[in-house]
Amino acid sequence: MVQYQDFVFKGKELTLVNIADVHFGNLNCDVDMVEHVIKYIKDHDCVWIGGGDYSDAIVPNDKRFDYSTINPKFQTPQLQYREVQNWFKPIANKCLGLLDGNHDIIHWKKNVHNYVWEMCENLSVPYLTIDAYIRLHFEKMNTDFNIYEHHGWTGSRTAGSRVMRLADLYNVFPMLNLYIMNHVHALGLVEKKTSLYIGEDHQIHDKISHFLFGGSFLRGYQLNQTSYVEEKTYVPTTLGSPVLHIIPQSGKHGVNFKIVYEEIR
Repeated sequence: MVQYQDFVFKGKELTLVNIADVHFGNLNCDVDMVEHVIKYIKDHDCVWIGGGDYSDAIVPNDKRFDYSTINPKFQTPQLQYREVQNWFKPIANKCLGLLDGNHDIIHWKKNVHNYVWEMCENLSVPYLTIDAYIRLHFEKMNTDFNIYEHHGWTGSRTAGSRVMRLADLYNVFPMLNLYIMNHVHALGLVEKKTSLYIGEDHQIHDKISHFLFGGSFLRGYQLNQTSYVEEKTYVPTTLGSPVLHIIPQSGKHGVNFKIVYEEIR
């Protein structure tokens, strides 16, 4: 169920942060890093999107259940999501919406309980389901920056396969400015894609699309602590949140967008 959201911004540029794959409730969740990202959002002029899997939310009847990985203070999904909601409350006014992740949506499918929808209602932020089309309108330059974000559904081990899965989002809504995929616990921009089209001036123009992995906060290979990451010998990934500074610029054939990338860790 694709959700559409339209936002208008009056400033000359916009800073966008993505928070995804927190997996709170798992002992391997880097809580200090999550709180550092939330503080960044509090202290800066920016907006943010939630990319799903905020809680680990694995219960005993799930084949992934491992009691030794559960934070003893937050053993149930209810307690985990309540704490995440408390984290998000001070930055809710800057939130463009929250997506579902696979750890989230399974409780709706199996137990008819939607924790992310419930958080969105309590925080008064848009509920984006598993994927969303987001249009950012820059009022001063009368131009749009279009985003398609999906939580993601690949279990591939190789970096190349994950990049290909991210690039596949282009085939859903072609020629957008930005595509974001989460789920694979990767962080960073990958190679841009340039598409050509004929404009109203009968000239050839190029459209640049950016592709972004949304980050994660779940560690693996920790001393005296098990995790599915090491059980399946997954390669360690860079943790944290991506930050995009989106800057509209007047060009020869209209408005282009400069993207300045950084990370919060």
